[in-house]
Amino acid sequence: CDVPELIEPRPYVIVEGLLGYSTRVLRDVFDVKVYLEPEEELRIRWKLQRDCAMRGYTRDGVLAQLQRRKGDSANFVQPQRTFADIVVRFYPPAGRIDEVGAKLNVRHILRPTLPHPDLSPLLDAGARNGLRLELSRDVDGKPVDVLDIDGGLEEGQIAAMEELLWHLIPEAKDLRGNVGQFTDARRATGQSHVLALSQLMITYHMVKAALGEHAL
Repeated sequence: CDVPELIEPRPYVIVEGLLGYSTRVLRDVFDVKVYLEPEEELRIRWKLQRDCAMRGYTRDGVLAQLQRRKGDSANFVQPQRTFADIVVRFYPPAGRIDEVGAKLNVRHILRPTLPHPDLSPLLDAGARNGLRLELSRDVDGKPVDVLDIDGGLEEGQIAAMEELLWHLIPEAKDLRGNVGQFTDARRATGQSHVLALSQLMITYHMVKAALGEHAL
């Protein structure tokens, strides 16, 4: 195991891991809680892509590891979903099940535990085709807003939506250079607009929390 590391107070501290929301004590220290829930087949493809191309594992080894940990995931990881303020679910477009990168669709499940931004200007910029917002109930029965963003949106629409979000968080302007970037199976840098929009939505909440505008 690694030696514990002291993290000094900073304006932003990002914590990534499997069990971050597993206890009330842990949950209470987060201002913004995000749960990443890609479609299951996509999650497996992503893990194979990362572990085989970047970590030197074999395909069979990765699949065997997933099978061994299947029960742990169901018992300990997935139940934390209910405590997230935002659930982000990437999924392939219809008829393109092999898509794993730039053209993925994304669904944001927005719980009322955070004051989300007014998204009506985004809907106008998206011309309401490829961008949908509706009131629904999540799998646990709780009321949520569901924002769907189509990975096939035209460049002009995407650019307009990104600019609207950047306008809401001028404090984050220094991040413009790498928002939406990801590494593909060939270790090349790709660009995903739905990833950029997802990152901007999360960044909005991080900035507002740091400014004290989100109630704790």
